Amino acid sequence: MKIKYFYLFIPVVLLLLYSCCTYSFSGISSGIKSISIPVFENESLRYGLEDTFTRSVTDAFIEDNRLKIADEKSADAILIVTIKTFERTPYSYDESENVKEYKINISASILLKKRGSEEEIFKANNFSEWATYYPLTEVEEDGIDKVAKKFSDKILRSILESW
Repeated sequence: MKIKYFYLFIPVVLLLLYSCCTYSFSGISSGIKSISIPVFENESLRYGLEDTFTRSVTDAFIEDNRLKIADEKSADAILIVTIKTFERTPYSYDESENVKEYKINISASILLKKRGSEEEIFKANNFSEWATYYPLTEVEEDGIDKVAKKFSDKILRSILESW
């Protein structure tokens, strides 16, 4: 009698496991298959951030490969980013009270809209990210690159998960 229940138990367990392990990406159902990423605007006082952050975000979308990068005339959506602030502040000190580590914080406004319309797909007015760097072994550009990488990963997740 126990063997009969065992043979009934296996299909039920397999069915439950199979139903729990499916994955779907709902972002594609929104009709967005390509994105244009024009050079970001930079309203901060730090020169050159727009190039570093545009390149980092573009690279993140290329690596992810769920949305294709296209020019503004043929893309389904356009990502508009304005870097608002750049801050570099001491983050930690050594025992002599010398700066051991600096923190770089970037904030931006982000808008992803459908091309040819004003329909907003994703919007964040106070999107920020930060990272630290050690001035004894790194330069400020290393810190900026770290923030750009974290920023691009966060924007990619935020946009694709918002669908």
